[in-house]
Amino acid sequence: MVKKRKVAPRGKGNNKVYFTRDTEKAIVAYNKSEDSEERENIYRTHIQRPLDKLAENIINRFKFPYMNNSFEDVKAQVVSFLVINLHKYTENKGKAFSYFSVIAKNYLILHNNSGYKNEKRAIYLSDKTEVQNSLEEMISVDNTIEESHSDASEFVKLLIEYWDNNLTRIFKKKRDIEIANAIIELFRRADGIENFNKKALYLMVREMTNYKTSAITKVVNKMRTHVKKQMKQYRNTGTIDDMSKFLSY
Repeated sequence: MVKKRKVAPRGKGNNKVYFTRDTEKAIVAYNKSEDSEERENIYRTHIQRPLDKLAENIINRFKFPYMNNSFEDVKAQVVSFLVINLHKYTENKGKAFSYFSVIAKNYLILHNNSGYKNEKRAIYLSDKTEVQNSLEEMISVDNTIEESHSDASEFVKLLIEYWDNNLTRIFKKKRDIEIANAIIELFRRADGIENFNKKALYLMVREMTNYKTSAITKVVNKMRTHVKKQMKQYRNTGTIDDMSKFLSY
């Protein structure tokens, strides 16, 4: 996430609107000029600071959590993009502030969405962790039950019923209950999940709950202990007993 930069309190005499009608006129003059030195002077004197502040305020306001660079780097990128597009503004396009605010926000949205897709891709390709290993073992039960697909489906059905009945007896914290509920929901969707990649499953739980890895790991490991014992019992007896037999671990 691009962290909001702390802004020092303004002095009484400095509390002015940063993007004014004069800024708009300066942009028009910049675009009309064909003299490089004049354009440079106009930009440094009248345009640079307003664009800098505009970029800063938009980043602070909308956050854009998947822009992985530092605040200053992201702001520099936005300002550069605005400078490249200065020539597209004309007096008949409404207020310059609104025009450049929109294109700055659209630029950030585009790159934020791209960052989100890259993060998901990285999760699929990165190394394994304990929580993702546990999730795959728990949810892709058809890989660990050696009998037919119908047996695996029956085990999942019994597992879901067990957790629906006992979840709040095993977990007491609201956070843990919400995480466990998300994992149970993945059991319900197991037939429709095409990719049992450990990272993909972890990403699903994280997006469903918005909790940190450490919290998810704790719940997964506790559930995993139950599921391993339940799977062993199902193989031996074809059923799952109530939770009392699985509380000592």
